[in-house]
Amino acid sequence: MNIEAFSRSKYKNGAKPGDDIILIEPDTLLAVFDGATDPTGAFYNGESSGRIAARSAAQCTARLAATGTLVSASGREIFQALSDSVRDAAIERNIAHPPSTTAAIVVSAGDHFRLLALGDTGIRINGETIYQHHKLIDTVSTAARIAVHGILSDRMDDSDEAEMATRRVIFDGLDAAVATGRLTALEASTAIATAVATAKTALEIAEKFLKGGIRTQFHYANSTQPLGYASINGKDITIDGLTDVLLSKNDVTSIEIFSDGYVSIPTGGIHVGDWEREFERVEAVDFHKTGAFPAVKGSTSVESCDDRTILSATLPRSVAI
Repeated sequence: MNIEAFSRSKYKNGAKPGDDIILIEPDTLLAVFDGATDPTGAFYNGESSGRIAARSAAQCTARLAATGTLVSASGREIFQALSDSVRDAAIERNIAHPPSTTAAIVVSAGDHFRLLALGDTGIRINGETIYQHHKLIDTVSTAARIAVHGILSDRMDDSDEAEMATRRVIFDGLDAAVATGRLTALEASTAIATAVATAKTALEIAEKFLKGGIRTQFHYANSTQPLGYASINGKDITIDGLTDVLLSKNDVTSIEIFSDGYVSIPTGGIHVGDWEREFERVEAVDFHKTGAFPAVKGSTSVESCDDRTILSATLPRSVAI
């Protein structure tokens, strides 16, 4: 088995660590965890809450693998154990904002691979079949962000300033943007209408979220409301979007696990270099992530839109994890 791994913080100067964590146990386990960016910007002994959540979940996953639980337990039981580990880490460090993480795991299970995933971290098998869940709430915020970015870009000469101002509007919410004069009421309504049309959701559903902003998004984690989504966040998990699949090892020649910092998936290869070339192509084509590659955030001169991580393994027929 040949393993390649690459992880890069969204901070281009590398001054702060990213929120992604890789877990590798050769012949047993491959996994990537993508901790959610802490909206408060707080650090705890040099680490963000997202990184703490991701690492806690990774450590729990390793323990479950060591006891065989990662093979024998149900998907719900496994992800609940990970969520409980995040809760314990948050309590231990007195983390103010609820930390959370995704998880995408491939574990050896006899003659099969078991694929387990919760959140938008993806798994690709044989360079073709993709297992990745996308959240409706992200579609809503992305569409509104693109509308707001268009408005603010027309007013600002500096593209970095426009991007950061847009992030602030979407984070604080449209009500706050109108109250501070950043947007007019009509502009806010236009952003909401754009989100409704793009996400094909009810006006009142998108409006409530966008007016409060991403700062309120944690209320939707593990919620059954329309914009709710499954999350490893220390709470009781929901299983909407949970992946739990068994694949025969005879049918698997390559495994890729990737975080959503890669907003486009390479079609011409499975190696780290292929993923990085695709990343550079996307940056050149749609730097602000408002066109061909829409995303919750755009890039700036000092930040990429997100941390990015790729773990790739090729498996000769005579060798399997």
